[in-house]
Amino acid sequence: MTAASGRPRGALRTLLLLAWRTDRRAGLVLAAFLLSGAVSHGLVGVFLRELTDTATSGHPAQAALWALAAGAALAAGVALGRAELALMQELAERMGLAVQEEILTLTAGIPTIEHLERPAYLDRLRTLREESGQLYFAVWAVALVVEHAAQIGLGVALMAAVHPLLPLLLGGAVLPSLLVRGRAASHLDTAAERTAEAGRLEQHLSETVTAAEPAKEVRLSGAAPALDGMAVRHWEEVSEVQARAGIRAGLLTFAGSATFLGGYVAALGCVAWLAREGLATAGDLVLVATVGVQFVTQASRLAFHFGAVTAGLRAATRLTWLRTYARRSSPPEGAGARLPERLTDGITLHRVSFTYPGTTRRILHDLDLHLPAGATVALVGAHGSGKTTLAKLLCALYHPDRGEIRADDVPLHDLTPQAWRQRVSAVFQDLARFELTAAETVGVGDLPRLGEHAAVVAAMARAGASGLIAALPDGLHTELGDTFERGHRPSGGQWQQLALARAAMRRSPLLLVLDEPTASLDAATESAVFARYAQAARRHPGAVTLLITHRFPTVRTADLIVVLDAGRIVQRGTHADLIASPGPYADLYTVQRDAYPA
Repeated sequence: MTAASGRPRGALRTLLLLAWRTDRRAGLVLAAFLLSGAVSHGLVGVFLRELTDTATSGHPAQAALWALAAGAALAAGVALGRAELALMQELAERMGLAVQEEILTLTAGIPTIEHLERPAYLDRLRTLREESGQLYFAVWAVALVVEHAAQIGLGVALMAAVHPLLPLLLGGAVLPSLLVRGRAASHLDTAAERTAEAGRLEQHLSETVTAAEPAKEVRLSGAAPALDGMAVRHWEEVSEVQARAGIRAGLLTFAGSATFLGGYVAALGCVAWLAREGLATAGDLVLVATVGVQFVTQASRLAFHFGAVTAGLRAATRLTWLRTYARRSSPPEGAGARLPERLTDGITLHRVSFTYPGTTRRILHDLDLHLPAGATVALVGAHGSGKTTLAKLLCALYHPDRGEIRADDVPLHDLTPQAWRQRVSAVFQDLARFELTAAETVGVGDLPRLGEHAAVVAAMARAGASGLIAALPDGLHTELGDTFERGHRPSGGQWQQLALARAAMRRSPLLLVLDEPTASLDAATESAVFARYAQAARRHPGAVTLLITHRFPTVRTADLIVVLDAGRIVQRGTHADLIASPGPYADLYTVQRDAYPA
């Protein structure tokens, strides 16, 4: 977080701009209501003083008029308060929706995915989502702080007219209370940040026990009680920290309330002494009693809403941080280079290294690699060798720590994310399962043609998934997943077929990445799928097809095989070249051949 993003003034400006953009006219009306409400509440004490003085001096007609005026001021204050409440609730709801939409838009718009795999970012984002409600409540609280401050200011003027010491007695109690309440809010906020990670783990463990996907393993292993016990321990940790913070905050709030009470009692005692000395009237005593109650009440509310404003400012600071993070993560619009329609040379990596953010272990080490245009390239290596990480770099989901990746002569870092992403298709082993209709699940692979039925059917054919259409209960109109009341639950292999079809939606990608997307298919089907893509690549040169799989019958069909070991390229060549030379590829091939001689 930058220093600028943490300034209270900047955070307050963020809050007010959010409210202003939500509805300017309603904001102005609300301001008028708040000002009128402050005046009407202040006049109640004045009218009651006049009522008391005229009644005690033997003027019943005037006393009745002052009674009517006091009642009217009180009624006006109540009516304005209800109008304020209704308008504030409406504005708060609309502003909250706008803030949630902005959070989602900013998060989805960040071109890389490293922020989605960093615990510190996820904790901060989770806190921001939880506090988004405080953002719009804080604007409400800002308005109420202004109203309470206006009422307090009017009360100070009225009490000063009775005796200059009275505002000092009550006003001197305001500042300490505000300070202790701010300190109380700080305790709660610190506790929320300290327990963010434990809360996230508790939620994950609870979902693991109750979700459908891991249910089979959880039930068979009998792990549910153990996982539930872990979740309970994390929850107890969160509860303990937050409970201690709540106790501290409660004690500080009590101390603030006691300060108010002491000031109020002292003010009443002062006026009673003045009345005994003939320096004040009975009406003055009623005025101070009434205004004092209002003063204490408004000051208490001021302190409460000031704490809400403080919490909102912290949330606004996090929103500003997210905006800054998203802006810095994206290149300027219009600053990108232009890609060719087809690759003539290919994709080249020059001394590319990469370490995942927040870690120290380097995953890729000074890679120099050329992926020829029109070629099918297979990545081979043990688990953890860096294959998927390299695929993510090629898709620009991460940026290299150092080195450069070029598409022909165009560096990827000179491209806008949209320009490169529109020319890349990919399927990963941890593929997305879009719970939409089957046609939409495939169609999102090329959004401009999302609603084109013929394009979806053609993509299914290119992926070898035409038979799946007939296997689904309602064909491409079948609703997929448990989100729907009568949704169809596809098998793992069917989800992979849909993902392959989704990757086939784009007509002219420069890079097609297939990162073990057929793990749920049998070996023969996988080989047929990859062979189909390899043949398509040879028929339409100008793109690179990247295959990642552990099945060597599929690997051997690639034009180029690259062997990774601990993030380094240790071998490259065709299947015939590599099998004839001693090395990791021949060893892996021999192990798999001997394990599955058939």
